[in-house]
Amino acid sequence: MDTDKPGTKRRGLGAALLVAVLALALFAPSAGAQVFPNQTLIRIPATGTQGPATPYPSTINVTGMTGAVTNVTATITGFSHTFPSDVDILLVGPSGQNVVLLADTGGSTDVNNATITFNQASLNSVPTPIVPGTFRPTNGGAFTGPAPAPPPPYGSSLAIFNGTVPNGAWNLFVFDDAAGDTGQITLGWSLDVTTNGPTISSFAPATGPAGTPIVITGTNLTGATAVTFGGVPAAAFTVNSPTTITATVPANAVSGPITVTTPNGSASSTANFAVSPPPTITSFTPTSGKVGTQITVTGTNLTGATALTVGGAAATGVTVSSPTQLTATIPPGAGAGTLQVTTPGGSGSSSSAFQVIHSRRVSLSLTRTRARGSVTATDGFTKCASGIPIQLQVRSRGRWRRVSSDLTTTTGRFSFSNSAAGRYRAVAPHANLSSGDICNRGASSSARRSSRR
Repeated sequence: MDTDKPGTKRRGLGAALLVAVLALALFAPSAGAQVFPNQTLIRIPATGTQGPATPYPSTINVTGMTGAVTNVTATITGFSHTFPSDVDILLVGPSGQNVVLLADTGGSTDVNNATITFNQASLNSVPTPIVPGTFRPTNGGAFTGPAPAPPPPYGSSLAIFNGTVPNGAWNLFVFDDAAGDTGQITLGWSLDVTTNGPTISSFAPATGPAGTPIVITGTNLTGATAVTFGGVPAAAFTVNSPTTITATVPANAVSGPITVTTPNGSASSTANFAVSPPPTITSFTPTSGKVGTQITVTGTNLTGATALTVGGAAATGVTVSSPTQLTATIPPGAGAGTLQVTTPGGSGSSSSAFQVIHSRRVSLSLTRTRARGSVTATDGFTKCASGIPIQLQVRSRGRWRRVSSDLTTTTGRFSFSNSAAGRYRAVAPHANLSSGDICNRGASSSARRSSRR
């Protein structure tokens, strides 16, 4: 019905639309607030006569919030009515505080499928005629709905909820105080509730071993008194700002949600943090070999391995074939020592050492009065070129016979004094080094010395 009722006025629709657009831009829901919807149709009234809407009340149950309320906004979605001034709307919080959102406002001009947000920070009242937008609660008369709505007095500001506990039943009472018109709120209503309690919106990285620093992002994190990983207290944590905390995964952490506790309550992440188990090395084969030898390492939790060291030297060509096996190549410079593997879950070492076999060449030159030569390490392992016993042998009666010996210098040099003519060779025997490595004898060098002087 479109005829004006006594006492109603009309305004310019264009100006009202402009106000609504500006309000939408300035009063969007605050970041970090939680929105709770109830999209059930509210029919005003169900019979088309004066009386309560159906349902009466429409309820939203707020759960899981911490701290006290610092701001509340309410939105009705799809509001239609043939005489808006007939509609009274009362919001009642779980602690009994209440505020009239709308009463005796909007005139007689039909409102059709409007979404209206009630925000105390808005500078504008609900206009006549009603248009979509964000407005402060507007009471042009009185809420006259029956029980179970509470009796007056009624609040006029959404700030009445500040400082209250948000969790519980919030009730929206919608009442049509005159007969002859009808309407509905097609998609029901929603609450946008902000508290001073902490929230966790994300954390990174999502997985890691003990000792990993984790950056936690959220709101109201100032003054945090505890951070836990799956219920286990963090090894350490630092509050960087009201929105970020850096916490260290503890040694005995278990996979599960991250929880932050502040004086205003506790908040837990919706996603679980995954503790990466450390790798182990149970065996490797072969247990010794030259530089360039490929070894196969067997263990657990080897997925994602980023490095393998042999006696502290980084192996090359690390390839993970399964969570229990990887292959790698013994690098130049490697010495005897345990194997250590590094993964995102930490590090693990072998219980026994790999023995590196280093090959070398033996060279010999002869002059009129002296046999001299040198040892050259072929893989860069300098111990194979220092303090190695060298034998000078001569071929006599079909056999090699030792005639002298020497130790190599730090540069791998050796020399012999000898004056007899014959066929000679220098031989470096197999040598075990103090490091546990082996210097493997290379090819001997031989030469013939003339008897001429």
